[in-house]
Amino acid sequence: MNKFTRACEMSFNDWLSTIPDVVPEAEYSKNHEKWKKKLFNKMRGDRYHSFTTQTLKVMLVAAVLTTLLLTAFVIPSSREFIIDNFEIFSTYKLTEHNNNSVNDEITVGYIPEEFELKEWLIDKKGVMYKYVSPTNKSIIISKQSSSVKVDIDTEYVENESIVINNITYVYYLDENYNSSLIWNKNDYIYHLIGDVSREEILKVAENIK
Repeated sequence: MNKFTRACEMSFNDWLSTIPDVVPEAEYSKNHEKWKKKLFNKMRGDRYHSFTTQTLKVMLVAAVLTTLLLTAFVIPSSREFIIDNFEIFSTYKLTEHNNNSVNDEITVGYIPEEFELKEWLIDKKGVMYKYVSPTNKSIIISKQSSSVKVDIDTEYVENESIVINNITYVYYLDENYNSSLIWNKNDYIYHLIGDVSREEILKVAENIK
């Protein structure tokens, strides 16, 4: 148990200790009593129960367990992946995926100043943006379904894994010093190729949503 979890537990127990064993009954209006009696006659056979501290504990524990169960079904921000290496290329694929389609755009929070968006393609298979600089350098950003296998030109190239905020980025630098970065997030696969440095392409990747 880490310090944060322990602190939460102590705070929770301190709060529970302030709750009385039996909550005193409040005084209600005649109309309220009539409404309550009618409702309880239908649903509980005219039986009224006071909440004790133990009852509140059980209810809170049940609520926490329900939250944990629901969380287990939330899509993780990043999934496990496999890279199959062949003679002149590699294939990036996820170990688990959904047959989801890509029908939205890419939100690019950062791009180097000299680059401007020149081309784009959006369909159910994926989204692609191409940025070009005045010196004909380019940055290509693609977003694809988690079910897609992405081929990468890795002849004479080794990869490097970079973990930032629980997301694993796989970085390549080819013989022409072009950077390539691939990762998955929110059930999509992203791929960047650019005539930029390792630091710049990582900055672009971290600001993509």
